[in-house]
Amino acid sequence: MSRDIQITSRIVSTLFDAPQIEVTPLIGKGSVNKVFIVKTVSRQVVIRMSERDEAFNEYAKEAWCIEQAATRGVPVPSVISVGRCEGNAYIVQSYIAGDEGRDSPAQKSGIWRELGRYARLIHSIGVPGFGLTLPEITRGDARKSWLRYVDYNIASLAEDDPLITLGVLTRPQSRVVKGLFADLRDREFAFGLNHGDISLKNTIIDVRGRVHLLDWGSAEASIVPHHDLIQLLKMNMLEGDPDDEQILAFLDGYGISRGAYERMMPVLESLLVLRAFDKLRWALEWNVEGLEGFVSHAREALSRCLA
Repeated sequence: MSRDIQITSRIVSTLFDAPQIEVTPLIGKGSVNKVFIVKTVSRQVVIRMSERDEAFNEYAKEAWCIEQAATRGVPVPSVISVGRCEGNAYIVQSYIAGDEGRDSPAQKSGIWRELGRYARLIHSIGVPGFGLTLPEITRGDARKSWLRYVDYNIASLAEDDPLITLGVLTRPQSRVVKGLFADLRDREFAFGLNHGDISLKNTIIDVRGRVHLLDWGSAEASIVPHHDLIQLLKMNMLEGDPDDEQILAFLDGYGISRGAYERMMPVLESLLVLRAFDKLRWALEWNVEGLEGFVSHAREALSRCLA
């Protein structure tokens, strides 16, 4: 940890020409990043660092997404710098004083209603591409890339599909799912920027009660509003957070009526299966640890959809 603190000190000294007064590591606030609050004489900032090869590109994407969201009026931290120092990529952001959404005394449904309003603003950010990385977001043909994504998952539903071997689905179910995916392929969707992980843990509620949206590492160009909605459905299904009432508050903030949401549900359920299957195939290809979690989610998404 001492080496990490030394690196944060060098970053701060380079950026602000001022020594740090205090460096506080935030334990448990980043699953793949080291996170620090750094105080100088004149300011307080948050530094996130990682030695992962892909971290710099991820931080550059976050900075771009935050800038775009800010232009739409979404309260976000400002990005001060993205760079590299001694083998670590880093992003420096303004510090926002307040409580994390899960710990805030503010009414949770009120926070979710604001998040729904923010999601609508974020989804209005038009992007040409489709995908998770900054080049995929800012370049390409979203419709063509979406069709390639769906076609890959349709073609993967073969007789020798490893998902059948894993017990995720049966061969008769595979034929049903292929029909669901073909229906998605024929639909016309709008594309835009998605936050990808809208949740209370990614918010700060300041002293005025204003909700700030953080952590854009999962942001991607995809179909709107569906992509962020299926992420909420996934977390509702796996953890019960958000609960049903909070999802309705989010929809209210977004401007989607309960009736419209219920009419969207069959498509959302199919999309949830599509994404769960695609993520599982990725995990199999790259031999990702924790495979059983991907398998369990794929089974549950399919069971929910077919029910």
